[in-house]
Amino acid sequence: MIFGIVYVTATASNRENMAMIEAGMNPRKTKSTQHSKLRIALLLFFVPIGILIGNLTHNFFGMDAEPAAVVFAFLFGGIAMTGTYFITWALNEDKESDDM
Repeated sequence: MIFGIVYVTATASNRENMAMIEAGMNPRKTKSTQHSKLRIALLLFFVPIGILIGNLTHNFFGMDAEPAAVVFAFLFGGIAMTGTYFITWALNEDKESDDM
């Protein structure tokens, strides 16, 4: 099973690189966006906070610890992604207004 997953991933990556070469693009160029560091930073900040709040709800409200931690981790991860979207949107608006 694991061999199949690795094989499919490797062949898909190879096909993508070959298609980029045929199109005249550089496959070695990274695919990161301009604000990927912001996204990663917000995720690394908010997900542990979500886990902490999940554990606190276990202590104060008697919820099960593991499901509460997972639910709040995903909730705060979503909040981080939404925040990243709005921050990049505002930065792009500022950049477009400066260009005019």
